[in-house]
Amino acid sequence: MKAELEPVLDVQNITPCGKCSCVIVYKGDHCVFCDPAIQILEAALANFGVPSSAIVQVDVESGDDCGCSTEDVSMLPTIKICDAKLTGLPDEQSLNDAVIRAIMKDCFCE
Repeated sequence: MKAELEPVLDVQNITPCGKCSCVIVYKGDHCVFCDPAIQILEAALANFGVPSSAIVQVDVESGDDCGCSTEDVSMLPTIKICDAKLTGLPDEQSLNDAVIRAIMKDCFCE
């Protein structure tokens, strides 16, 4: 599966662990829950002072390769925050927990 990177961050920005971002949302054009999931994610990040510009949105249906691996994406939306992976429409507590764990790492959103 190939993916397209929306122009939120420069693809050349690579995290210390080799990902294109600490926060990645995998979405598709026909995904009913993708936009609400992104809104919930943006609110969770804002609660901890992380700007929404930290989010890289990957359209898995576009066919273009951005460098963000889609091999382990089995459903949409999928949100990766550092080493946490959330699928479907996430609940606020799960997102908050993932953001808190990521913030505790020194490399988060450098």
